[in-house]
Amino acid sequence: MELTSHIFSILLAAICVASAYADFTLKPQVVESLTHLKVPIRIMPALGIAKIAGALGLLIGFSNEGLRVYAALCLSIYFLLAIWFHLRVRDTLKGTAPAMVLCVLSIATLITSL
Repeated sequence: MELTSHIFSILLAAICVASAYADFTLKPQVVESLTHLKVPIRIMPALGIAKIAGALGLLIGFSNEGLRVYAALCLSIYFLLAIWFHLRVRDTLKGTAPAMVLCVLSIATLITSL
């Protein structure tokens, strides 16, 4: 299960870094999504920092399993909250699906890291 955990960790970290880049550069699609979710645009850098911190925790976690578990737990909570924000505004399945997929990947990373 360690190989599975490593694969999930690398995949999740890469997605988080790419998503954080979109947050930091204020990509129009992300700005539009956050506006739809009624999330203030001014917090986009904080969202990016949270994703970078999670990605670093997953990658540094290769030498410290406790950190990898903690990072996966924090990212699971982050993406559960993202789902809640989508549900709160009654977003479509198409709009909510990315958060759901990342939540499932985060939880799978957490479970395989235990």
